[in-house]
This record gives sequence, structure tokens and C-alpha cells, in this order.
Amino acid sequence: MAQKDKQGNWLDSKGRPVPEEYIRPEDKKKDKLVESIIKKVQKLSDKLASEKADIVGSIEKYLKELAKDNKVREGWKGNILLYNFSQNLCIERRIDETISFDERLQMVKTTIDKWINDKLKDTDPTLSKVIAQAFSVDKQGRINTAMLLKLKRIDIQDHEWKKAMQLLDDSIFVKSSKMALRFRSKNTDVPEGGWNEISLNFNDIQVDAEEVKNAEQ
Repeated sequence: MAQKDKQGNWLDSKGRPVPEEYIRPEDKKKDKLVESIIKKVQKLSDKLASEKADIVGSIEKYLKELAKDNKVREGWKGNILLYNFSQNLCIERRIDETISFDERLQMVKTTIDKWINDKLKDTDPTLSKVIAQAFSVDKQGRINTAMLLKLKRIDIQDHEWKKAMQLLDDSIFVKSSKMALRFRSKNTDVPEGGWNEISLNFNDIQVDAEEVKNAEQ
């Protein structure tokens, strides 16, 4: 039920007491409906969280046992695809990491600026432009991570450049790591056998009109 004070008055959105006899019947009915649905949704959310923990634990246990059985020290940080024996069911586990750079990034820029001044000067304006873009920031003051990492792919055999790239490596740290799970089943009704996503997104789940009709009764 809606929030109430000690006198049994209903409290509105601003915390003001309203005697129950002044609450419209349709508002009471709507209040009951909303609270009933939210209570059910919260139970579903808790259940999903519990089941997800169990599923992730089962996958991690299998991967650890697989590495142990094969006498391999494996951290399993990459993306994993698991199929059943008939290969008509699939579990995909993805690990998406967001990286950032610590204070040593400033030393990287200082070292590269000195290298450009001493070695490059105006002999390669294209490379100078690429380096400048890598250290540029957007309107929110964020560094272009992708451009910075591209610097590591440039093959320059120079001591100062290699020193800067080592500093860049050392400055990288994982800011956040997010695991995503996807589940698929193969469509055996068609010759091509396409894959169907098993959705756990509430809004993506298709509900049959007949089921809705039965729920209304």
C-alpha cells in the first residue's frame, strides 16, 4: 500500500498527509496495481540475480577444471563460446574491459614531444598529426583511448620512442570490467538452421496474445 503516517493518512509525493476518505477509488485501485506488479518484478529481479550468479559460477568452475585437467595455467579473460555435443545450443561469455591511464601518461606525452623535437621535427608531418590527435581530448576532457593504443602499433626503432611506449604500457590500468552472457538455440525448423537468441531482457520477451487474455481472467 501507499506510504502512510501514524494516523493512517496517505502520504502524497511531497509527503503531505491525505485522509483516506479523500482518496479516489480509482487512485486506490491504481496504487494496489502498481505495488502488486513492482513487488512481483522485484522478486523476479532477485531471482534473476541469484540464477545469474549460479550460471556464472558453473561456467567458471568448468573452465577452471578444464585448465586443470589439461595442466594449463589459464586466466580465461577472453571471450568464450561453449556448445553442447549436438552444437544446437550455445553459451557466449564476453568480458568487456574499459581501460584508462594513470598519471604516467603525462610523462609519455613529454617524452614523445621531446622525441618529435629532437628526431622528427618537420620531416614527417603526418606522423606528427597522428600523435597530436592521440593526445587530444574531447569536450568532456576525455582522452581518445583508441588513438593512444594505435601509437603502440607504429614500428619505430628508436630508444626514446620505445621508452615512451613502455611508459604508455605501464600507465594502462583496467578501469572497469563487465561480463555479458548470451544464450542461443539453433532453429531446426528451417534447413539453414539459423540461431535464435534466448532473451532475458524483459522487454524483448514476446508474449502470446492468448496468454495475456488468460491473465486478464
